[in-house]
Amino acid sequence: MNKEQAKKYIEENLNDGDSLIGFFQAVSPPNIWLFLLIGPLFILSMRTYFLAVTEKGISFYRLSLLGKFKEHDFFEFGDIESVKIGKGLLQRPMKFTFKNNRKIKVKAQLKGVEKVAKLLPDVQKHIESNIPLVQ
Repeated sequence: MNKEQAKKYIEENLNDGDSLIGFFQAVSPPNIWLFLLIGPLFILSMRTYFLAVTEKGISFYRLSLLGKFKEHDFFEFGDIESVKIGKGLLQRPMKFTFKNNRKIKVKAQLKGVEKVAKLLPDVQKHIESNIPLVQ
């Protein structure tokens, strides 16, 4: 799915009274221990997300294996306990920790082809200003 289609879908599904700051594509890393169980099919444990950053929170749009929107979770900034943002040249690792002890690890795209939505510096600054950072 290219970023124009994703932006249209995300803007149509925004909460009332909320405005979009930016969005980017991210991938959850595969579970390496599955390689021992199912071999090369462990790559199917990877999940692709579009993360939409709004004024009130962050929406996680999960994509199916075929690239269609499947699930949607919205978290207000108050629901997110902390975020750890790493360094990277092509992808930036991020680990979101929620107040209910749920954790989501993703790698946000920084570089790539034009049709891929990338993490922009102003979107990252908005995340950092609204969620406490883990050092």
